[in-house]
Amino acid sequence: MKIGRFYQVCISIILVLIIIYLLDKVGFVFRPLVAAFNIVMLPLLFSVFLYYLLRPSVRWLHRRKLNKSAAILLLYLVFGGLTALISTLAWPTLQAQFTSFTNNLPVLLTDLQTQLERLREHAWFRAADPGKLDLSSNLTEYIGRAFNQVTSYITNAVSVLTNVVLIVSTVPVLAYYMLKEDRKAYDALKKRLPGKYRAAVVETLRDMDKVMSEFILGRIILSFLLGIMIYIGFLLIGLPYSLMLALLLAALNMIPYVGQIIGLIPCLIIAFIDGPSTVIGVLIVNVTAQQIEGNLLSPHIYGRKLDIHPLTTILILLAGGSAFGIIGIMFAIPAYLILKIVASRLFRHYAAESQYS
Repeated sequence: MKIGRFYQVCISIILVLIIIYLLDKVGFVFRPLVAAFNIVMLPLLFSVFLYYLLRPSVRWLHRRKLNKSAAILLLYLVFGGLTALISTLAWPTLQAQFTSFTNNLPVLLTDLQTQLERLREHAWFRAADPGKLDLSSNLTEYIGRAFNQVTSYITNAVSVLTNVVLIVSTVPVLAYYMLKEDRKAYDALKKRLPGKYRAAVVETLRDMDKVMSEFILGRIILSFLLGIMIYIGFLLIGLPYSLMLALLLAALNMIPYVGQIIGLIPCLIIAFIDGPSTVIGVLIVNVTAQQIEGNLLSPHIYGRKLDIHPLTTILILLAGGSAFGIIGIMFAIPAYLILKIVASRLFRHYAAESQYS
């Protein structure tokens, strides 16, 4: 019986590989479908993002006897008003800092090289072999390349203006119907499921919905609060471009673990140009904010920590980024959490069937 099962598995794997090979040979048939999927995917993902963000408020207002459509439109109005208010208050400062940063970029690189030369003259570095250590030129060259890469990305981003317009125009509409229908699709699927699998599928969908809601809503709240703490700390230590850097850190904090490290790098570079004492201040502000987020805010907002090892997170983000770029990085963790739930349920189902067979 065990040998028969082994051969069945081998034949199944071979058939799957043959199907994949044949699909690759007729890939031209699926190219229009892939192109259509790529166009739809981004607005759909952001719509799901907005759906989970606004769903708790919509349900709360609906329980207070407010029509669901009116509740959604009211939240859109409030959300738009808050966005306009924050933009009005923060945009002048942010625009001034960004303009100053781009205009002063050559000066910043020169100041960075000066600071690196001073660091190289320190006793720690004088003891090293000058032929083996060329800290200032190498590091300045790497940072210059990084800035050129960023400038190239910004230039290329102009070409995706159509995608931005598409997202802005379609996401509110898609999210509106998602919020309005809410559980209708779930209830319709539940009715059509065979009785044998209904309980397992319903429980799996419930767990998937819960983990998506916890991740998206939790990361948004934590990133917003972290951005406020970081900005206040940067103001206190007098870090240049404090608002721009705090927003960058808050946005990258949407990526667990890795985003915090990536966002800290430009802050440390600007702080190093300003002076060594500013570097210490940035580290103190960041560590303090991260400790408050991890030990005080996260347990209350999430209710529990995400059950993902940091090493697993890094590998998932690398795989998602290499496969789908920035979109893969943004949605790699939620996709992993969903696949983990599905795989766990399938394993339990298979183990239960094997036990009784």
